[in-house]
Amino acid sequence: MSLTNLIENVQGWSAAKGLDKAEPIKQMQKLNEEWGELNAGKAKSDKVKLIDSIGDVMVVLTILSQQMKFERIEQLIDPTQHSKVLYKANDVETDYLLLYGGKEIGLIAHRMIDLIFNTGLINTSTQIQFHIRNLTGILAKIAINEGTDLETCLQVAWDEIKDRTGKMVDGVFVKQEDLEDGK
Repeated sequence: MSLTNLIENVQGWSAAKGLDKAEPIKQMQKLNEEWGELNAGKAKSDKVKLIDSIGDVMVVLTILSQQMKFERIEQLIDPTQHSKVLYKANDVETDYLLLYGGKEIGLIAHRMIDLIFNTGLINTSTQIQFHIRNLTGILAKIAINEGTDLETCLQVAWDEIKDRTGKMVDGVFVKQEDLEDGK
């Protein structure tokens, strides 16, 4: 399945679960959680976790973009639609890309705070989109470094969530298995 189709599937899944209408701050918390798992995968040289985590970050960014009411989300999330830079594996080490990605997440959070508390600022939404684009470009480079691509990673994440059941609790989607475990 193409990256665009996978992104559209995630959008449909999110809308069906009501995630697209939830508060973006909760999705930012999820973004930080998934970014931490990506870092843990790298630290442990766990390729399966790396692939899954890259896909999970893509899912979170897609849903965050819906919650922010951004248009043309496929173009925002798919770096091939906004960048034609040729990247060769390990042009930049994954450890450095992970740091840069953490910086981009911080900048997204910074602009989100501006959006909430400094409503007079202009272009804040545009800046958030810019940092999401940067982050997906970083994810693409990490994937290449790790011998995979965003399409494969998002496919793994999609296969994991597409039949997932659960419910919204305090603005966060909780998996059915976590509800049963009392988490």
